[in-house]
Amino acid sequence: MELRRITKEKKFGLVFEDHLPELTPIYSAKIRRHSKVALRDGPLIDLWRVLFVRDGEAHCRNMGSGETRRIPVDDLVVARRFGEPIFPALTPVDKVRNGPEDVPWHTLIEADNYHALQLLEYLYAGQVDCIYIDPPYNTGARDWKYNNDYVDANDNWRHSKWLTFMRRRLTLAKRLLNPKTGVLIVTIDEHEVHHLGMLLEQVFSECNRQMATIVINQKGVAQGRLSRSEEYAFFTFIPEAYLPAAPDDLLSPEREGARFTKPRWERLLRGGTNSRRQDRHLLFFPIFIDPEKRRITDVGDPLPLDETPDLEGLDKTVAWPLRKDGSLGNWRVSPPTLRTLVEQGFVKLGGYDERRKTWTILYLGKKARRQIDEGVIQVIARDPESGAVDVEYTESQQRNVKTVWHRPLHDSGNYGSSLLRNILGSEASFSFPKSLYAVKDSLATVLRDRENGVVVDFFAGSGTTLHAVNLLNALDGGQRRCILITNNEVSDEEARSLKHQGHQPGESNWEQHGICQSVTWPRSKYTILGKRDDGSELDGEYLTSKTVEREKPRKFQQIGFTSIEDLNTAAKKKQLVALIDGIPQSEVKKDSAFVVSEKHPASILFDESQADAWLEALEDQEHITDLYMVTAGKATFDDLKVRIHDLLGPVIVTEEEKRPMREGFAANLEYFRLDFLDQDHVALGRQFREILPLLWLRAGAIGPRPELPANQPLPAMLIPERNPFAVLVDETRFADFAAELEGREDLTHVFLVTDSEEAFQEMAGQLQVPNLIQLYRDYLENFVINKGGDGT
Repeated sequence: MELRRITKEKKFGLVFEDHLPELTPIYSAKIRRHSKVALRDGPLIDLWRVLFVRDGEAHCRNMGSGETRRIPVDDLVVARRFGEPIFPALTPVDKVRNGPEDVPWHTLIEADNYHALQLLEYLYAGQVDCIYIDPPYNTGARDWKYNNDYVDANDNWRHSKWLTFMRRRLTLAKRLLNPKTGVLIVTIDEHEVHHLGMLLEQVFSECNRQMATIVINQKGVAQGRLSRSEEYAFFTFIPEAYLPAAPDDLLSPEREGARFTKPRWERLLRGGTNSRRQDRHLLFFPIFIDPEKRRITDVGDPLPLDETPDLEGLDKTVAWPLRKDGSLGNWRVSPPTLRTLVEQGFVKLGGYDERRKTWTILYLGKKARRQIDEGVIQVIARDPESGAVDVEYTESQQRNVKTVWHRPLHDSGNYGSSLLRNILGSEASFSFPKSLYAVKDSLATVLRDRENGVVVDFFAGSGTTLHAVNLLNALDGGQRRCILITNNEVSDEEARSLKHQGHQPGESNWEQHGICQSVTWPRSKYTILGKRDDGSELDGEYLTSKTVEREKPRKFQQIGFTSIEDLNTAAKKKQLVALIDGIPQSEVKKDSAFVVSEKHPASILFDESQADAWLEALEDQEHITDLYMVTAGKATFDDLKVRIHDLLGPVIVTEEEKRPMREGFAANLEYFRLDFLDQDHVALGRQFREILPLLWLRAGAIGPRPELPANQPLPAMLIPERNPFAVLVDETRFADFAAELEGREDLTHVFLVTDSEEAFQEMAGQLQVPNLIQLYRDYLENFVINKGGDGT
């Protein structure tokens, strides 16, 4: 009994002061009788009730003091408390299309995130794979608002206000997550990290939680004591959520280089000994090529030794084994073997040599093929054009992502602030944007194996999350969908300036400076298109963490200022080697005619009379990139260069593939503003056009959003050809409607407008569609947002 009494009277765990219910200004709402309003330039919590409106003035009574006053309508804004029913609509603002029509469209909603979250709860409850948010850090720098007022360091209640603010939103966010495998990611710094951890434990008590420390500024920010270089990301896992292994654990130094290590493709042209045509004449045959698709179309038979190929009219459709000096060589495998390798996708084209008029052909050698059979290497894709496979080391070469991340790409200065200025210009106003790659890696950690995942960010800020989703999709071919939510607030400094100029919130001159209109939308639009509104292309390149193989020539250096006669002691040879990078002096001996090491990238020939022995030692030493030759004769030097090229060929280097920003992304985005409807008009069916975007979103935002002409009567039914939903507006036309739906196996949602539950059930029973929804009852009962008096 005593325990029960105490638990009723006291709070345990994370205890903080619950503050007044949050209010939101609704600038689009018309001032009417009984409206609850506030002064546009006054505190939002100072509420007035409109008694009546006459001649542009509202006669109001203050809800606290009882004072009555006549106030110009233009000086007022409708205010609603969280917990009061408001009926939402999404007003289209703009859109950008740069991808296929039939893929899911991204969504940007300009709104207070609490209202938008309650709207999303109806649309996508239990369907979101990952929520990524970067909420206000509550540093005391007047960088966020509670009840429309900035919170600063002098506010003694700022921590409890922040916790109240976050608890309401996290409670809603939990309802959006997939109930089995959803993951919430919240970034934070030292100001609220401990409070946030306790709050997450309270709201997500049944979930697993881990925190990652991310180095975002290696130089650190001096604060008089320790220099801060990190922030934190809480990963909250619904119980059945697990993470796939990754090619980079984001901490280990060797893994940073290991992401460039992929199985090696070898040159098909033989080098070294037995590399002339006459040495192995049965390996001299043509390979036929489609240069447009970069595809090997056929493998010819060996040309008899007494016949000579016609090399004069060669074009890019055939490749012969031609050596560096233009002489005839041979391939490493026979025609039957090569045909089998081509069929398996184990052969691909390298570059085309204009001088030799032939292609470099690459193939997976015996070791790589054996490792594929053993499972050390796996085939992850096959190019639809060329037929060549893409291979990587298997998961045994991969690791779990660590809880400490240290990667240069996560630097918020270079890949956050600088990147944003590069996109929007030097005057772009947004404090502390996230590194694009830190967000991409966060999302990839969760969504690497969910290529159709749904991502929500309800503190969208500068739009980094959508940018990261588009980059991730471009890298792995995914079709993940992102829903961004952000308000359109201006900074404290901008607000003062705009007020000084005579502007007020809600006016276009004010709103155009808001975060959504001036940063989030233009960034999202420009990065999708790869260009700005003025037509200028975006500069720069994305770092993809993918690899590409390129040919690079080896470096040759003639040393003519000395000779083997002068280099007659080990000490003298070491003095020469000391001038060369890549050869340690410990490799040099008194009788060394040359130095070739399996561990070092450079080699030197001291004695040109031992050139043949040097070349024999160089065979298969393809890691050697820099070659130095002590010789006085230019002819000898040039001859050795040709022989080494025939022996080793060009260097095949694996580099990080870069993606030009001007290419944009194959993606589509709709930009909406959250507005509110009149309940009675909805019930009478007068606002179907305003509700239509919600129906499109609920059906997955697939295909272009359908629109109805404003000045025409509503149709009896709406069955868009390119969307997976249909609407019956006039229930008396159900038979025609059902007939029109025949054969539409793509439909996932059907909305039936009827006031009768019985009629709805009767019609629904005749349709074979996964989701059947009754309008407008469904809207009025389920789209009522702000339900719950405490705002939760």
